[in-house]
Amino acid sequence: MKIVDVKTYPVVYPVKDPFSNGMRTTRQRPFGIVEVITDSGLSGWGEGTGVPARRALESQVIGRSPFDYAVIWEGLQLQGTDIGAISGVDIALWDLMGKALDKPIHQLLGGSFRSKVDAYATGLFRRERSDPTAALVDEARGYVDQGFKAMKMKVGFGPDYDIKNVAAVRRAIGDDILFAVDANCAYDRGSAIAVGQRLVENNLLWFEEPVSSDDVESYIEIRRALNVRISGAEQLRGHRAFRRFLQERALDIVQPDISICGGFTEYKKIEAMASANHVRVLPHMFGTAIRMAATLQLLANLPDVPHSNVPFPVLLEYDMSENALRTELAVEPIAHVDGVVAIPQGPGLGIEINRDLLARYAA
Repeated sequence: MKIVDVKTYPVVYPVKDPFSNGMRTTRQRPFGIVEVITDSGLSGWGEGTGVPARRALESQVIGRSPFDYAVIWEGLQLQGTDIGAISGVDIALWDLMGKALDKPIHQLLGGSFRSKVDAYATGLFRRERSDPTAALVDEARGYVDQGFKAMKMKVGFGPDYDIKNVAAVRRAIGDDILFAVDANCAYDRGSAIAVGQRLVENNLLWFEEPVSSDDVESYIEIRRALNVRISGAEQLRGHRAFRRFLQERALDIVQPDISICGGFTEYKKIEAMASANHVRVLPHMFGTAIRMAATLQLLANLPDVPHSNVPFPVLLEYDMSENALRTELAVEPIAHVDGVVAIPQGPGLGIEINRDLLARYAA
């Protein structure tokens, strides 16, 4: 089986109701979709933060076997291709390998520890509302009503907003719901510690990305100063970027994103490094149905840590923000039932793509 073509689809979803995290307001959602086509008639699909240049695809991908995934990965990087763009190609190659072998990707990774996974609802962004606190409370209660046992809220807007609204949401959802917060790198070290000392009063599961994603020293200091798990690293590209975070135990939870870090090929290296340093892994997910399916394949293969009667929960990040490329791109959408999502069991990623919807949002 040889690769005969690679098609790229830069797509953009225009957001009807803009939402903000601590760093920016989102009015559109861009993604880089890749389709790798073989002479067998099989195609593989992937998602990255962008797409590789045609020249790099022609020299490093076309003409090879999908099973040359490691050689292709290195070749693209040597051509200067951004790792976020390589991610999409790599995911497509693993999708193809699974289809060729008639196995879901988690079987290629070594098997499945679970057939379904609990999800946490990611939402609770800041929006233009007459009463932002009431809107957040209503949204959070809605997630509980849908059956979610965990959720994540956006912070990083300053102490007045963060302290007031995190406390309001915790009161609204009760003490039994797992509750994390995410600053999206909006604070400096001192502010993250000062605000974090008040936020941790709300029984948080973790405090995500309090400072810039490359500031290892600040993460170490924040982790020592706050009585809460610190998570991050979703923006890092390539396994070497994770090395200091893991070796110096700067994080309690590392969150590689398969469409940013380098696809399945790099993710497995990151997971191995995290395991060697006793750091928990929970992949980040904020993309299309392709990224969702790929992340579910990772979670199927992720061991429980620690190995005990009550391990730390393995959780899927379930993006609740508006995005038809997540909710409609798969012919059979990936949906939660009472906050639980089944692992796709079909070959490769386990989904088929709605080409009409893809064409509708092509940039």
